[in-house]
Amino acid sequence: MSRKSSFRSSGRLDAVLVLFSLAVGVLFLRLFQLQILDWANLTAAAERNRTEMIYQTAPRGFVYDRDGVVLATNRPMFSLIYLPSHKALADLRPLAQELAAQLRRDPKDILASLEEATQEDSVVRLAENLPPRVMFRLSELKPVYPGVDLVMEAERYYPLGNFASHLIGYVGRMDPRDWLKLRSDGYRLDSPVGRMGIEKVFESVLRGRDGAIRMEVDAQGRLKRQLDRIPWQPGDSLTLTVNSAVQEVAESDLRRTISGRGAAVVLDPRNGAILALASTPDFNLNELAASAPPSERPANPADLPEFNRAISGTYAPGSTFKIVVGAAGLNEGRFTVNDTIFCPGYFKLGRRIFKCWTWDLYHRGHGLVNWWTGFAQSCDVYFYEMGLRTGGALIEKYAGLFGLGRLTRIALPGESPGRLFGPKTLAAEGRPWYDGDTVNLSIGQGGMLVTPIQMAVLISAVANGGTLWRPHYIERVHYADGGPDYVQQPEKTGEVVLKPAVWQDLRQALRLVVTSGTAHGANIAGLDVRGKTGTAQNSAGRAHSWFVAYAGPPGQPPSVAVAVLVENGGESWVYAVPIARDIFKAAFGIGKPRPWARLGLLSKPAAPPPNRGSGGGRA
Repeated sequence: MSRKSSFRSSGRLDAVLVLFSLAVGVLFLRLFQLQILDWANLTAAAERNRTEMIYQTAPRGFVYDRDGVVLATNRPMFSLIYLPSHKALADLRPLAQELAAQLRRDPKDILASLEEATQEDSVVRLAENLPPRVMFRLSELKPVYPGVDLVMEAERYYPLGNFASHLIGYVGRMDPRDWLKLRSDGYRLDSPVGRMGIEKVFESVLRGRDGAIRMEVDAQGRLKRQLDRIPWQPGDSLTLTVNSAVQEVAESDLRRTISGRGAAVVLDPRNGAILALASTPDFNLNELAASAPPSERPANPADLPEFNRAISGTYAPGSTFKIVVGAAGLNEGRFTVNDTIFCPGYFKLGRRIFKCWTWDLYHRGHGLVNWWTGFAQSCDVYFYEMGLRTGGALIEKYAGLFGLGRLTRIALPGESPGRLFGPKTLAAEGRPWYDGDTVNLSIGQGGMLVTPIQMAVLISAVANGGTLWRPHYIERVHYADGGPDYVQQPEKTGEVVLKPAVWQDLRQALRLVVTSGTAHGANIAGLDVRGKTGTAQNSAGRAHSWFVAYAGPPGQPPSVAVAVLVENGGESWVYAVPIARDIFKAAFGIGKPRPWARLGLLSKPAAPPPNRGSGGGRA
C-alpha cells in the first residue's frame, strides 16, 4: 500500500472515531438528562399515566329564608363517568349505543361526549342523578367497557320546586364558552355552575371546593384500586331577607290572574330589604337544573319562563305615576291642594280629546274635583290640567329624582333601567316636545317605561320620607370555616327632598285612595295602608294593572312596601289590589299560618347556622 493510500485510510478511521465519540457523548448527555435532570418530571408523568383523578362535586352552601326555611340544599347522587383509554375512536360506538339504550338518549350525543373526552384525555361526566335501577344496570357494563364507572357526589336540590325561582336561580352545566372563561378558576368542563339568580351572583361564595379520589388505572383504562382521597370542602351558606309566607302568597296570587303573567316586589322601606320578589310564569328549579344549556334562545326573551318581569319587564306606569306629578307640582308651587277643576269625562287640547277613565266605563266624568278627590278617584282630567301647569320638564326631573330611568342596582343580572320620558330625553333624541306629550306623561302614559322593582323603590321612598335604598336580599353570609358572619348593611342610592307639607299631602292622598278611592279593597282592619292604583294602556292588548302601596301598624313607621304588576290584568282593583292586600296580611300575620305550614313542610325547618361573630289612562 502506498503512503498516500495509508494516509487516506487513517483519516477515515479518525473521522469514524470522532463521529462515534460524538454519538456516545450525545447519548450520555441524553441519559444524564433523563436520569438526573428530568427524573422528577418523568416520574410524575409516569405516575399520571397510571393514575386518574375522579373529581367529586362539593356540596354548595345552603340558602335559607329569614326564618330558617331551607330554599336550596344538596342531596347525594350517582354520576356516570368515562375515563378515556388509548383505544381507537371507532371502538367507542358500541359503548355509545349501549349507554344510549340505558340512558334513553341519542347515541350521537353520547358518542360526541366520549370522543371529546378521548381527544382532551380527561374524565367526562355522561349522566347525573341516576335512578337506582339505571345505576345497577350501568354497573354491569363496567367489566365489559373499560373506563366506565359510577361515582357518588353532591347534587344541588331545591326542596320547594318553583318557589322564588327567579330570585334563587339554579345550578346547571356549563357550555364550552363558559368553561373557557372559568377553567382558570379550577372549573372542569363538567363542573356545575350557577346559571341564574343568587346561584350565579354568589357562585364564588356558594361553590365550595371539590374533592377527588385518586385511582390506579391499568393500560386498558380500568380502575384498579383507590390510592388516596382529597376531601371536599362545602361552600358558604346564605340567609336571605325573604319572608317565605309573603313570597308564597305573591306567587300563588299572580298565577291565578287572568293572564298568569306579572310581578310583585315587596320591600322593607326602612332599609331596602327584599321581603319577596315574584315573577310569573315561573319554573321548577330542579327540572331546569337537570337540563342541558340551551343552544338557541327565542327571539323574544319575555317568552321564556326564566324572564324576570320584576326587574327586566318594562311597562307604562299608568296612574301610579300621578305620585310623581303631585310631588313635582305641589313642591314647586305650580298648583295647590285646594285648586279645583271640573271633569266632564274628557279634556280638550286644541283639536285633540283626551278621555278620563270614567268616560270609557260609565260615560261620565268626576265633576268638581280638587287634589284630594282627584287623587283618590284618580281623575285623569284633573292630572291633565295639573300636569300642564307643572310642565313636562319638571315632571321629568322629579321622575329621575325618584329613581326612574336608571337601575336600582339590585344584585341580579338582567335588570332594565326602563326609560325616562320628557323634554330633555326627547331633545337628546332630536325630537320636539309638545303639550300633548305632557298630557300623556301626566297620567303615566306615552314613552315612560318602568320596572316593578323601580316602582317598589319609589313607593318605599314615599313611605320613609325620601330615601332611595338599593334593594338587597342578603341578610347574612355564614362562612363554612367558622369565621364571623358577614352582615349586609343597607346602601342609600339617592334622596328625594320635598317640603314637609308636600310629604303630608301625598301620604294623606294615598290613604284616601284606600279608604274611599280606587283601592278600597286594600283597606285592612288594624293596618294603616296607603297606595295608588294604575291601569296602563297597552297597545298590544288588554291594559296592564298596577298597585303600589305601603303599610304598617297605625302610629308606627311603615315596614312593608309593595309594587304589583299584572300583565293584561285590566282594571287595577280586580287583580293588583287584592294581591297587595294578601301580601300585607301575610307580612303582618293576619289570618295566615307560618311559612313552613303554607309551604307544605311537615315541621319547622332547622335554623340556619348560628351567628359566629296617547290619551286615556285609567285609575
